[in-house]
Amino acid sequence: MNMTTTKTLALAIADACRLAPTFANEDGELIFDSLTGDFPTLSPCDVDLIVRKACINAKAGSKAIGWDAFASDLLKEMS
Repeated sequence: MNMTTTKTLALAIADACRLAPTFANEDGELIFDSLTGDFPTLSPCDVDLIVRKACINAKAGSKAIGWDAFASDLLKEMS
């Protein structure tokens, strides 16, 4: 994976981390639409994975991991 793709993934994950606490319970599709619009070079499968994992973390309550750790782990997984 090249540096541009990694940077794009990192930015998309950061946006998902920002949006998920607000929208995960009601409209994960809104997060998906936002990311696909802002990051058109990412595949829908990548965006879906980011959104699903961010929503799961946002809904996890006391079992959620911190957003910085979440973003770092997901970026490693996707790179």
